[in-house]
Amino acid sequence: MKKIELSIFCFFVILALGLICAKIGVDTLFTASGAEYSQIQSVTQKLQTENIILKEKILTKSSYYYIASEAATMGFVPVDAKTSIVLANPVEPFAYNQ
Repeated sequence: MKKIELSIFCFFVILALGLICAKIGVDTLFTASGAEYSQIQSVTQKLQTENIILKEKILTKSSYYYIASEAATMGFVPVDAKTSIVLANPVEPFAYNQ
């Protein structure tokens, strides 16, 4: 009877030591992953900042004032409001008589 109790006790001691070693291994693995996580976090932050800057550049370049100034630089002139196109024979709508 004592031998069975001793073997069960040894089993639990070995099991406890094994679980402690496994926990230490897993903690070490996650600690190494923590450094990678912080590195990925900083890269993500840099990319988000770069995206904001690029979005602002796109909005600036697509604004009317920027396009008008670039057109003036290239030699285009603004059209007078009084200038209009008049057709000699006005075109009737296709669905007018239907």
